[in-house]
Amino acid sequence: MSDYENPEPPPSRVGGCLVQVVTHAVALALGAVVGIVGANLLEYYQNPELLDRPEGELSRAELISRLDASEKAYAELLAEKAKREEAAKTEVEAANQKVGDLQGQVDKKQDDIKVLEAKVKKSNGKSAALKKELEEKVNELAALQAQLDTALQEKAALEADLQVSRQETVTARGETDVAKGQTIDAKWDGFRSDAKVQICEKGNRNKLSKCREEVEAALTSARGAKFKHCLASGQASPRLKPFDKRTDDPTLPRWSEWVDQDSNFTQDAWYIVFCDPTLPESEVGGDGSGDIEDLGQ
Repeated sequence: MSDYENPEPPPSRVGGCLVQVVTHAVALALGAVVGIVGANLLEYYQNPELLDRPEGELSRAELISRLDASEKAYAELLAEKAKREEAAKTEVEAANQKVGDLQGQVDKKQDDIKVLEAKVKKSNGKSAALKKELEEKVNELAALQAQLDTALQEKAALEADLQVSRQETVTARGETDVAKGQTIDAKWDGFRSDAKVQICEKGNRNKLSKCREEVEAALTSARGAKFKHCLASGQASPRLKPFDKRTDDPTLPRWSEWVDQDSNFTQDAWYIVFCDPTLPESEVGGDGSGDIEDLGQ
């Protein structure tokens, strides 16, 4: 909204309340999704090859899908809040311009009245024309002052709305960050679980247990940070890849790492393709161009 002549109406109190209701509803929805992950279910997500999924509970893929949906809802809410804040800022700027224009007119009219008052005084009140002109100027000043008072009230209301919009944007940005973090954490847990399933697929119980322990130890928090950075920066999700000595290039792709060269289960057999670690994390609530693929399911 750039034209003062056709400003959009400021958001009403009812609209503001509705937005708050929607905000709380989305927050409750995400809370319900996250609350699904109880102790037993969390253990299943981390060890799906060992435990049966609790009856009636979400699978890991379903959970991530729900988290993705909640994250998207928060991002859309943030985009709407940012849009409302920008509109409120434009309205305040237009109100400032209107107040400035009216104040200028009031100041000029007051100067005109002072000049006329001096002329009337000089004529000893004998000039009917001067008296009439002075009366008209005084009436015009009163009308302008009323307009200015109204404009100042409107400006104050718009500034208050702008402050509310700014706070709502800050809140929505924080909620979106939390939702995004929940999604990324779930995908990292899924990546670790899937890695144990893919790498440790054969052997007796003891061998499988030892394999899972070594894979778990190899997927450190430092690697978790790299994984999460890829998703947060809008790049492709890291991939676990088998290595075939007979056909594969011995030089791993850029940004790749062996899972664990000290483990007999993974030595020269499995590696992880990460992303460019130098790219910055993407802004929350953007255009959606940084969508990532679900490889943690």
